[in-house]
Amino acid sequence: MDEAARPGIATHYLRYTVGNVLVMAAGFISFPIMTRLLSNTEYGVFGYVDTWLLILTGVFKLGAQHAIIRFYPHRGGFNALGRFGANFVLLPFLCSVVFWLLAVVGYGVWSWAHPSARPVIGWLCLALLLPTIWISFITAVLTAEERSDLSVRLSVGSRWLDATFILLVIYFIERNALGVYAAKLGSAIVVTACLTIWLSRRVPLRLRDRDFSHWFAGVRYGFPMMANELSGVLLSFVDRLMLKHLMGAFAPVGVYTIGYGLALTINTLLQNALFTAFTQVSVRQFETEGPQAVVRTKRVLLHVLVYIVVAMVVGLIMVGPDALLLLAGPDKAASAPVFVLIGINYALDGLFGICFAGLLLYKRSGIVLSMTLAATALNILLNLVWIPAYGVMGAVYATFASFLLLTVLHYVTCPRNLRVWPDRNGSLIACVLGLLVWLVADLTRLFGLGSHFERLLAMGTLMLVLYVVPALALDRPLREALQTWLRNRFG
Repeated sequence: MDEAARPGIATHYLRYTVGNVLVMAAGFISFPIMTRLLSNTEYGVFGYVDTWLLILTGVFKLGAQHAIIRFYPHRGGFNALGRFGANFVLLPFLCSVVFWLLAVVGYGVWSWAHPSARPVIGWLCLALLLPTIWISFITAVLTAEERSDLSVRLSVGSRWLDATFILLVIYFIERNALGVYAAKLGSAIVVTACLTIWLSRRVPLRLRDRDFSHWFAGVRYGFPMMANELSGVLLSFVDRLMLKHLMGAFAPVGVYTIGYGLALTINTLLQNALFTAFTQVSVRQFETEGPQAVVRTKRVLLHVLVYIVVAMVVGLIMVGPDALLLLAGPDKAASAPVFVLIGINYALDGLFGICFAGLLLYKRSGIVLSMTLAATALNILLNLVWIPAYGVMGAVYATFASFLLLTVLHYVTCPRNLRVWPDRNGSLIACVLGLLVWLVADLTRLFGLGSHFERLLAMGTLMLVLYVVPALALDRPLREALQTWLRNRFG
C-alpha cells in the first residue's frame, strides 16, 4: 500500500472500535439468551473447555501469527510475497497439522481410558483447532497489511455468524455446552472457506518457495511469543481450571466465566481495537521513522485514552452490577462483582499497556515471555491460597494482583526512549471530573432509581453533563484533537 494512502492510527482505531461495537452488539444479544438457557454448570463446562481450546491453539501455532506481522515484506513485490507465504504461513500451518494429529491420537487414548467423561465435546474442540489456527494466520496477514477495513468485516461477520449458529442450536436443538461447540464448528468452517479464497488471491502459497532459514527465523521470533501468548492465556484463564479442580464443580466456573466474559468486552475495545491499531502503525513507524515517531503517537493516543479509562472505571463501580444483571438476569447476581473487578483490571491494563509498550519493537520477545511467566506463576500461587479461602472471588483477587505485577514489570523493562506516561494536565482533569461524577452518583444513589436500565441511563447522562462536556471545555488539546478528527473525517 502506498504510504500516502495508508490510514492513520485514528482511522484504524475508528474502524476497529465500530467493528468491536458491532461485535459487542452480537454479544449483548446472545449473552442474555445464553445465560438464561444455560445453567451455571453448563456455562462452567463451556468456560472450562474454552480454556483448553485457547491453550492448545496457542501451542500449536508456535507464535507464527506474530512472525507473520513482524516479517511481512513491506517491500520486495510478488517474489517476496511468495517467500513470505511459503515460510511464514504455509510451513507453520503444516507444523500445526502435525501437532494436531498427535493431539487426536492422545485424546483418543485418554477418552478410551475415561469413558465416563464428555468425550464428544473434546472431539468438537479438537475439530475446531485447525480452522481456528488458520483463521488466526490470515487475520495476522490482514493486520500486517494494515487492512483494518477487512479485519473489521471479518471480526463482525464471523462473530454474528457464530452468535446466530449458537442461538439457533441451543434454542431449538441442544441446550448445553455440546450444542455451543457444534454451532461454533459450523461457523468456523464457513469463515475458513471464505478467508482461504481471499488469501489464495493475495499471497502465493507455494511450497517450492520454502527457505528453512527464513522459516527458522520466524520460529525463533515466534516461539517466545507463543510461550508468551500461552502464558497470557494461563494468566487470564487458568482460574477456570483451578476453580474446577479446587472446588470440585463446574458451577463456580460458570459464575466466574459469566462475569469474566462480560468484562472481556472492555478488553475487546481496548486490546482488540486500540492495541491492534497501535501495534500495526507503531511497527511501521519504528521501522521507517524510528522510536521518536512511536513516542509522538503514544502521547497523542494517551491524551485521549486516559479520559476513556477513567470514565470506564467510574462507570463500572457505580453501575457495573446493573449492566450484568440487566443482561444476564437476576439469578446471575453472583457474577456481578467478578464483572466489576475484572472490568477495572482490563481498563487499567489497556491504558498502561500503551504507556509501556516497546519491547517487541526491539524484538525482545524473550523478556516479554519472562514477565508474563512471572505474573502467571503469581496468579497460580495466589489461586492455590485464595480460592479455598474466598471461593470465586479468590480467583478474581489473584487475577488483579498478577496483572498489577505485570504492569510494574512492563514499566521497569520498557526502553526509556519508548516509556510514556499520560500527560499531567489531562490526567488531572480526568481524575477530578471522574471523582465528581462518582460522588454525585453515590450521594444521590443515582436519584433513587431502582430499575437497572434507568440507573444505566442516569449514569450515562451524568457522564455526559459532568464529565464529557467539562473535559472538552477545560482541555484545549482534547478539544482540538476532536475538532481535527471531525474535520478530517467529515470535512
